[in-house]
Amino acid sequence: MYRAVLVDDETFDLEGMRVLIPWEELGIQVVCSEEKPLAALQYIEGHEIDLLITDIKMPVLSGLELSRKAQERNPRLKTVFISGYQDFEYAKQAMHLKADGYILKPVDDQEIIETLQRVVAELDRTQMTRSEETARMIASFEFIRNDFVQHLLEGTVDTATLHAFLQSYPFSVPEERAPAVLIELDDVLWKYGPPGSTGRPDAQRTVRSVGALIEAGGLGPWCPLSESQVGLLYTAGDGEPAERLGQLCADIAERGEGTVTISLGDAERFPDGTAASFRQAKERMALKMFLGKNRVIRPDADAGRGSMAKEARDLQAVLDEIFAAMTSYGLVAICDCVDDLFAVVETFEHPVKVRSFSIHIATKLETYLHTLNESFSSLLGWGIEHLERILEFETIDDIKSWYRRTLFEIAEKLFLRKNGKNRRLIEQIEQYVRESLSEDLTLKEVANHFSYSPNHLGYLFKEHTGESFNEYLVKLRMERAKELLRDPRFKIYEIAELVGYKSLAYFSRQFRERFGLTPGDYRKQS
Repeated sequence: MYRAVLVDDETFDLEGMRVLIPWEELGIQVVCSEEKPLAALQYIEGHEIDLLITDIKMPVLSGLELSRKAQERNPRLKTVFISGYQDFEYAKQAMHLKADGYILKPVDDQEIIETLQRVVAELDRTQMTRSEETARMIASFEFIRNDFVQHLLEGTVDTATLHAFLQSYPFSVPEERAPAVLIELDDVLWKYGPPGSTGRPDAQRTVRSVGALIEAGGLGPWCPLSESQVGLLYTAGDGEPAERLGQLCADIAERGEGTVTISLGDAERFPDGTAASFRQAKERMALKMFLGKNRVIRPDADAGRGSMAKEARDLQAVLDEIFAAMTSYGLVAICDCVDDLFAVVETFEHPVKVRSFSIHIATKLETYLHTLNESFSSLLGWGIEHLERILEFETIDDIKSWYRRTLFEIAEKLFLRKNGKNRRLIEQIEQYVRESLSEDLTLKEVANHFSYSPNHLGYLFKEHTGESFNEYLVKLRMERAKELLRDPRFKIYEIAELVGYKSLAYFSRQFRERFGLTPGDYRKQS
């Protein structure tokens, strides 16, 4: 209900308006009706109102002066003037005050009802705009805060920007020291599938659930780092961080959304030492391979396990070499790296640990391929069931041979895609599509642009990328839409147009089919 004040020094006119107009049906509550304008002004100065309906010519204080004083207090106030005088000067002054209605006496009930309906519609629009602005401000702050927390943890923000932001949005850090924390979902590849698969929105929802639990526990500012990782600056002053984070582990597991492993950096001076603390947390996360999952890896975890920490660092170095050899088609280097990798495996005493290690390597490999916009599925046509073969091998040599063959095959696929005779054409097509994403692109239009038949170009594209042109186009549009939805400056219908959709309904349906939630829901949860 909008709150209205009625003012008219004519008793019968005032009472007639108060009784005969269907205020409630119009969505208006008359909170004050006065014959004396000074009494009305006194009420207005002490209360919030939305609408003033006043006679113009009254003793002591005119309706024009009353409106002027009321608008000084509330510039958004809507005003409707009623006058028995067809006086041009009154009308001019009313227009100067930006009157929302000007009605002559004797008042026609239907005329005032229509005027009030129009004013209420304007109030509705104003209220909706203010709600949208508030929502945009909140979303904008959340986006800026998350982005800043990530830069803070990763050390990618310059000192001047860092201190300027903290002056505007200060963080409460007990004793000016805080440990950085890395939280990682367990068994991501097996539970949710490879990057880009239909299960990945479930991983994103779990990440948001982790964030909600962090906020509920008052553990500190956090940000999503990826579909499977969360960064946190631990600023909760009460209790040991490892104990509070252990409870977070338990709470997540209790919700039935899977488990997480949490790695804790040292408590460094805030903010200058935060990035160093986060680097420690990332390095310690490598100990997950040896210590197990669904736990907190404390800062002292590597103190008495020097050889284990070294093995974790050495393991990452070997993996980096494997990935480099794979992309450069270095088959000899791949053989050497696989030997180094499985030299670690041979020290394991239990088959379960061997298989866990092998699955861990597969997960790392899939993550690396994703940085190349590839996956086991795109290169080899594999689903999760192919990777589960690891669990069926009976000896370390079987697993080692399987890895060597798999890495050779991936290296060959990458080499052929990079150096195939039509690779340059595919790269040009991909660039053309990225630059023309807002246009009404079709395979036929792109084929005409490159002087190919649609069938031939479609075949070449599928052969070299592992996906059809339409699949690629939809994927690109949806990923671009996700990026734009994180920016509160764009309305959803604008984003739909920017990524090439003329129909908002069709855009929303495609987005939901791909990510499991509507664009609006994704924006709220991002």
